[in-house]
Amino acid sequence: MRRDGEPAPGEPAQGEASASLGYDAIADRFDAARGPKPWEWRLFEELAAVLPAGAAVLDCGCGSGHLGLAPLLARGCRIQGVDGSAAMLALFSRRYATVPVRCCDMRQFEPAEPFDAIIAWDSLFHLTQADQARMLKRFGKWLLPGGRLIFTSGPSCGSVTGDMFGTPFRYWSLDEAGYRDLLAEHEFVNVSCCFDEPAGDNHRVWTAAKR
Repeated sequence: MRRDGEPAPGEPAQGEASASLGYDAIADRFDAARGPKPWEWRLFEELAAVLPAGAAVLDCGCGSGHLGLAPLLARGCRIQGVDGSAAMLALFSRRYATVPVRCCDMRQFEPAEPFDAIIAWDSLFHLTQADQARMLKRFGKWLLPGGRLIFTSGPSCGSVTGDMFGTPFRYWSLDEAGYRDLLAEHEFVNVSCCFDEPAGDNHRVWTAAKR
């Protein structure tokens, strides 16, 4: 049985479906190697500080469970995780046993309720530029007025192929102007972006609010 959104037999895998299969193969090694990145926590703490208690939060492409979710849970946020990799979700549920998850390609996900915040940390860039544009449009529809969005991207427009533990992964990104145009089109305001790593210009973090 195949997962939601996974290619049918004989259909070429691409985008998130291909990435999900890759993460299935390396989940334990990826999770053990990633480790905490303290400079990322500030963004999650800032998000928790502006959300109301009990806020509905979607972690779209939740992977094995970012440690930054802890302050959101402490705030009383109701988090839902969505990811295409069953192996990564097993690790997520081990880390955050009370958080409901669904194994689903994000492009096929349909929420049952609107959200106060959506997080797409290191997940959206596994989609082609066209699919990213569609997902940003969907995020805009899923967020309540004033709802917050956090996602990550590459530094410039294009695609690259990388390797983790011998498994190839492909990454796509728009440039800064391209993301700003899409966010404005879908009624996001207070848009900001920055390179978050202490010494690097490859990992861009975006924050925005729904008008």
